[in-house]
Amino acid sequence: MRLFFDVDGVLIDGWHVRPELRKPWDVTIEADLGVDRVALQRQLFAGEGGPAPMADCITGRRDLADVLAEVLPRTGYRGSVSDFMRYWFEKDSNLNAAVFSLVKRLRTADDIQLFVATGQEHHRARYLWEDLKFSEHFDGLFYSADIGFGKKDRRFFETINERLGLEPDERPLFFDDQKDICDIAAACGWDATEVTSADDIRNHPRLTSLW
Repeated sequence: MRLFFDVDGVLIDGWHVRPELRKPWDVTIEADLGVDRVALQRQLFAGEGGPAPMADCITGRRDLADVLAEVLPRTGYRGSVSDFMRYWFEKDSNLNAAVFSLVKRLRTADDIQLFVATGQEHHRARYLWEDLKFSEHFDGLFYSADIGFGKKDRRFFETINERLGLEPDERPLFFDDQKDICDIAAACGWDATEVTSADDIRNHPRLTSLW
């Protein structure tokens, strides 16, 4: 059996599709770095009168470092791009201990492979895999900038199916915090479950015999 986990909202307890469950990484960014938080959100994540630059990074069309070099000076930041990314990634690295305890247990089970399937740009994907040691817990990392499509595009999941040679009847398990993404994954043959807590993973009927 192959299991796939989303990062933000599942493995990382930070951003979540439900506002009441979010733990923003940038709450103290003005005091720490002199960055106007509202300006950063507007210019990087929302865009000003056009597509959000971050969307281009997440699908691999632009490099995050190049985008930040353009955006950060307009937010009051005066440091280096590399220092900013390190601050961001470290602040946005609150591992969900309850979920990871399940991951560690699943890691010891026979005939199970664990993967990450996430919407990320290249720099943070590398940080997750290497610095946060996701490589020690998972058999592979599939992310949008590498695949070239976001998770709300069915080609994201179809590409993973092709890369792993998944059979139509395999129905890999997938845990994500966004229902619309779960619906897209399900349309591509995945057994997708919307997650609000570790219990949604623990109580999945295909996993209950493993605890």
